[in-house]
Amino acid sequence: MIKAIAHGTDGRDILVIGLSFGNLSKFRAEPGDTYIRIDGAEMGLPMDVMIISGETEADMAETLKGGIGADTNER
Repeated sequence: MIKAIAHGTDGRDILVIGLSFGNLSKFRAEPGDTYIRIDGAEMGLPMDVMIISGETEADMAETLKGGIGADTNER
C-alpha cells in the first residue's frame, strides 16, 4: 500500500492511497470483514482514514451501522 499527501493545482491537499493487487484481492475475498485504517497523525492529518469494501453501498452501510449514531455526519 502507498500512502501519501499530494498538493493539487487548486491548492488543496489530496490524500493518495495506492492499493496493491494483494490489498484488492483481500477486499474482494472478504467484503465487510476487511478494512484499511491509516493513522492520520502519521500522515499529518487531523483525522484517521478508513477504507472499507462491500458488494453494494447497502452492504457497507450494514457493516458500519454499529458505529453510526446521533453525532455521525455524512458529507
